[in-house]
Amino acid sequence: MTPQINREYSKILEKIAANLDITATQYQLAVQRYEAVGNWLDADNSPLKPYKPKITPQGSFRLGTVIKPLLEGEEYDVDLTCKLHILKETITQQMLKKMVGDRLKENENYKRMLSPEKRRCWRLQYKEDFARFHLDIVPSIPDTEHEILLLEIRGVPRNIAQHALCITDNETWDYDKDFPKSNPEGYAIWFTEQMRVEFQRKRELLASDLQMKVDSVPEYRVKTPLQRVVQLLKRHRDIRYNDDEHKPISIILTTLSAHAYNNEVDIFDALRNILAKMDSFIKRDNEGKFLIANPVNPLENFADKWNENPEKAVRFFEWLNEARRDLTAIPGKTQIEISGILKPVFGEKVVTKSFSDIAEEMRIEREKGNLYMATSTGILGLNKSEQSTKVPNHTNFGI
Repeated sequence: MTPQINREYSKILEKIAANLDITATQYQLAVQRYEAVGNWLDADNSPLKPYKPKITPQGSFRLGTVIKPLLEGEEYDVDLTCKLHILKETITQQMLKKMVGDRLKENENYKRMLSPEKRRCWRLQYKEDFARFHLDIVPSIPDTEHEILLLEIRGVPRNIAQHALCITDNETWDYDKDFPKSNPEGYAIWFTEQMRVEFQRKRELLASDLQMKVDSVPEYRVKTPLQRVVQLLKRHRDIRYNDDEHKPISIILTTLSAHAYNNEVDIFDALRNILAKMDSFIKRDNEGKFLIANPVNPLENFADKWNENPEKAVRFFEWLNEARRDLTAIPGKTQIEISGILKPVFGEKVVTKSFSDIAEEMRIEREKGNLYMATSTGILGLNKSEQSTKVPNHTNFGI
């Protein structure tokens, strides 16, 4: 496979991933809504005001790997933490969860929008003109300095460990006095570090295009090959195993992808290398049990459910083999063949739109005289090579 063919396949993957994104309007709307919730919790008359409540995004929304729902009209979720500055020894999980819920219920709009209480969070349902989504708000408090020091002893850097949180879980609080642990901001820092080189390069390029200072470019506008690969893998998983309760979970796909990513510039190179290497980061402990350690809390095993239910491990390796087969053996085929292969993998509507977007871009470049065709596959691109021919511009005179 030639570099030109790889680049053109990367362009297809990039376009598909971009079409899996929520729109800029949907993103900004979600930000506005969760910032409004934060303002309500921190209002001058709020009983939470003394505890400096702060709402921050977590999960795929924070990592830049969120994708549209599989079906039209379905909701997408925005995961959030609500951190209150309260000493752990002065409060219980029940009290913390109730404090946040009670304040939300004091707002008539939020009271109407609240779903029945979830295991770890309070959920607000939004049905906007441009989007249907929900905010999942997890009450939390900072973990103790002692626990942060223990994380450092286990090898977690201070800049990550210091974000450790205690959260609520109504399935544990009746029998476990300690709080469940979490560190979504620490995980986001770790994830960003895995792609730091390419993230900075992309941000600088975008700053140049927008004629802005680099630090002024919002992070959510930057999309690295790692983020795009995670989006593609999640959608591939959803298409293949949508209703399967044992399908691979997103945190495992994301963690293994981030471990395997080597700051590749090209999205196809990144995809191919990640799929080839990601299972090498799955370990076995002394008892032969699967181990995928949380990179920001080595005591947490993302694969613990695999050991309780082996079917989940079986499903992961099935999915991985399918992803390798479906996504990495395509370059060298014609555009029609590629389209036919990718439609059942990513969804007909997304793939059709992606090829349509590329066709429009190619039309513009053809009119500029910048378009070339690979003679072996018919794939169009902007790079001239010995294996390509220039595509003439069409005229209204048939010449």
